[in-house]
Amino acid sequence: MTKGTMTERRKQAGRRAVGGKAAAAGRQPRRRGAESRLRILEATFALAHELGYQGTSISKVVERSGLPASSVYWHFADKDALFAAMIHHSFEQWAASLPRWSATAGTVSRRDELARRIRSAIASIASSPEFWRLGLVLSLQRQPGELQARRLFKQIRRRVIASMAEFWRQALLRRPGRRSGDLPEMLARITMATADGLFVSAQIDSERDHERLADLLADMLESAAVRLS
Repeated sequence: MTKGTMTERRKQAGRRAVGGKAAAAGRQPRRRGAESRLRILEATFALAHELGYQGTSISKVVERSGLPASSVYWHFADKDALFAAMIHHSFEQWAASLPRWSATAGTVSRRDELARRIRSAIASIASSPEFWRLGLVLSLQRQPGELQARRLFKQIRRRVIASMAEFWRQALLRRPGRRSGDLPEMLARITMATADGLFVSAQIDSERDHERLADLLADMLESAAVRLS
C-alpha cells in the first residue's frame, strides 16, 4: 500500500467519524424534544384528570412539568392544541388494548363472538379510564367554539363505531333474510352508547363484573339483531 493511499484512507475515516458525530449531535436535540413533549403531555393529562379542561392552564402545565413556558409553546400553539395532542396520545395508548371488530372468525356462534369482543372492549375502557373520562367530559362541556380536542375525540368515536358496524355487516350476512340497511350502524351505536353508560356507572358504583355485563349486552344485541333482520 502506498503512502498516498494510506493518507487518503485516513482522510475518509476522519470524514466518516466527523459525519457520525454530527449525526449523533443532531439526534440529541430531537430526543430531548420528544422527551420534553412527552413530559408536557403527561403533565396535562394529570391536570386534566384533576381539574378538567377549564381548570387546566398553560401556567399549571408549566409548573407540573417543570419545563419553561417557551418549551410548551414550542410544541403547542395554545391550550386547545395541547389538549388535542393529549387526546391523541392517550388514544394511541388505549388503542393497543382495543379489540378489532372488523374481522369475524366464523368458527363460533355470533353471540359468543360478540360477547368476547364486548368483554375485551369493556376491559380496555376499565383498564384505561382516563382517556374515556376526559373525552366524555370534553364532549359534554359547552364551549364558545368547537374545541379541537373535542372534535378529535368525536372522530375517534366515529372510527370505533364504524369498526363495530363493519363487524355487524359481516355477521348479519351469515343469516339470510330481510335486513334494514342501517341495522349495522344502529347496533354499533347502541353498543357504544351502552359502553358509555357502563363506564359512567362504573365510576359511580365501582362495578367490576365486566364479563357478566358483557354477556348480558351480547344477549340483548343478538336478540335485537335476530328480531330486526
